[in-house]
Amino acid sequence: MSGKVADDREHDGSQLADRHQEDAHSQEHHSRHHHRHHRHHSSHSRRARKRKIFLSSAAVVMVVIGIAFGLVRQAWIRQQSLQVTAENTYDVSAEGYREIESDGETWTYNNLVTTVLFAGVDSSGAMETSKRYGTAARADSIELIVMDKYNNRLSIVAINRDTMTEIRRYSSVGNDDGLYTSHLGYAYTWGNGGTASCKNLVEAVSLLFGEIPILDYVVMNQDSMVYVNDLVGGITVTVPNSELAGEYPELTEGAVVTLDETNVRAFLQYRDTSEDFSNVGRMERQQAYITAYIETVRQMSTSEIESAWDYLTEMEDYLQTSITRSQYLDLAELVQSLDFSEANYIQLEGEDEAGEYHDEFYVDEDALQELILDLFYIKD
Repeated sequence: MSGKVADDREHDGSQLADRHQEDAHSQEHHSRHHHRHHRHHSSHSRRARKRKIFLSSAAVVMVVIGIAFGLVRQAWIRQQSLQVTAENTYDVSAEGYREIESDGETWTYNNLVTTVLFAGVDSSGAMETSKRYGTAARADSIELIVMDKYNNRLSIVAINRDTMTEIRRYSSVGNDDGLYTSHLGYAYTWGNGGTASCKNLVEAVSLLFGEIPILDYVVMNQDSMVYVNDLVGGITVTVPNSELAGEYPELTEGAVVTLDETNVRAFLQYRDTSEDFSNVGRMERQQAYITAYIETVRQMSTSEIESAWDYLTEMEDYLQTSITRSQYLDLAELVQSLDFSEANYIQLEGEDEAGEYHDEFYVDEDALQELILDLFYIKD
């Protein structure tokens, strides 16, 4: 695509390396910003002084070697326990979320809430797991789908990918380097492009929302967009802005357009990278699309829902999910049974800032706390 409108691809190895270093500087620069869960990690240790030690006994040498070996082995075992693998992932299901205090009142977690994380990442081609951590794509679109049987409502929370929050980083071989303040979208990047990336993003969003449990996820990439659109026969939207009108005249603000394979990727993905905060306009289009998509699904028959799952197998190379077929059918039925309107599509409140390397979004903590209570808790 020519002109200012361009996709936000940053997969190239050298670009990723530069970006990761930029993040490290950015994290240090923004450590002054408040977050609910501050943890400090040091990436450097003091260099030990070199001393020559003369031993008079071979036995002493053996003892020292034995102790050193034991300490190294213990450290290795501990590090392995921190390494993210498909079998050993970080557990975000802490119990602290079950009951919280706010303004002198006690709130209890609503156990009739089902939460699924949806994300679109800026990659194309088959989504493959890598042996090397930290080189995966970035999550561009991040939404938290909240299905609440207690209040009979479906809510979708759109989360800016540039949200500055705590994410977990890993070394290139998958060792846990701890939590750092950085862009939320990079939580996927620091994994391995597979389950570890998905669960790392899940953890970051869970921490942002006070450690509420998020048990399932759906992650797609750019090549999945056409499949997803075709899944329901195309989505008709009212275009919310004219940011793409230069390249796509039909995508002018106010126009009613049924998206197809010629323009759905542009509608959901592209933005003017020369403009600060251009992700805001893209999020507006994503809101229009997702709202219309949910309404379309709500009108589908049971047989159409079941057929859709079979069609999903055709896009399995571009889809990562923890949801099974039986869960999918249950979730589709739940979506259809709950109340939903445009008012239930929520964007986190906060402020945009032009960072040294990338745009940055800082969540309004008070507004977020109110939202958490509204979506996930019941007042005692």
